Amino acid sequence: MSKTQVVYKKRIIETLEELPESKLKEVLDFIEFLRNKRKRNEDPILRVSGCLSGDSLSAKEIEEDLYGEFQK
Repeated sequence: MSKTQVVYKKRIIETLEELPESKLKEVLDFIEFLRNKRKRNEDPILRVSGCLSGDSLSAKEIEEDLYGEFQK
């Protein structure tokens, strides 16, 4: 973990400790939103669907993107 990450995590925890209990659920919801947003961006189906608005991909390229390169 980098020094910057440690500093950010410490500041986040300090700030959380100052928040009223009523705001903690809101913070948790936002953190989960960010985590889920990152997971959606990593989803191979979503990466392939991006080709619909740009250059087309071959079936082989789509399969490689979804399942990795096939090794014989």
